[in-house]
Amino acid sequence: MKALILLFVLCFFDGLMLRAEEASPDKPPVQSIADIPKGYEVGEKSLSPNGRFAILYPIRGDDSAELPPNLLVCLKPYSVLTRIGTEGGRWQGARDQPLAKWNGNSIVAIWIAARWGMKDLAIYEIEADKIKRIQPVWRRVWLLFDQDFRERFLSKYPDEKGSGVIFVSKSEGPDSKPELEFKGHKMLLNLFADNKPNLSVTPHWTASLHAVWNLDTAELENVDFRPGPIELRPNY
Repeated sequence: MKALILLFVLCFFDGLMLRAEEASPDKPPVQSIADIPKGYEVGEKSLSPNGRFAILYPIRGDDSAELPPNLLVCLKPYSVLTRIGTEGGRWQGARDQPLAKWNGNSIVAIWIAARWGMKDLAIYEIEADKIKRIQPVWRRVWLLFDQDFRERFLSKYPDEKGSGVIFVSKSEGPDSKPELEFKGHKMLLNLFADNKPNLSVTPHWTASLHAVWNLDTAELENVDFRPGPIELRPNY
């Protein structure tokens, strides 16, 4: 009798755990992967909260072969919403892979994870399983940094035009803030740029930006652009 009771308790507990895992908000349910093209895999970290949309990554193969492009897709029913980037695709974990951050199930920020930090950030609005609008966040942001770089730095060091604006992730330290964060219909931006992140060659330029991107108007607001020092560092 005790054995039967113990068996019942274990089965009941397992059922509760299974339902808890199914309802976990940290793991969106994947709608379907049966129809995705051969040679692709779903980026689990790119899934929308409802599991319907995701980025497809080409499966890594011969490193010398050009991969098919990364795609933003609807998984069920399967359809391609847009191609990401203009060059060949990147497998999951590769340098220059696209990453995604969702705001609900209809707005997603997608950017390229470059060597030092993000680039090519854009907001994609989805409606009726199609791209309704693409908001060019990076174009507006990059122009602010590029203008400062040219006016303050290249005017003084014209021979340094071979260097340029490189965005650098600064995720460490007690005062660090996420590079991007959704707050309702706003996206908070905290970005830092450097012309020579490896610090190996002088002269040296930096700048930072704290701003809000309005998702309704597709414009920057509360712009706090902070030019950094121009320094001469030893060239070892």
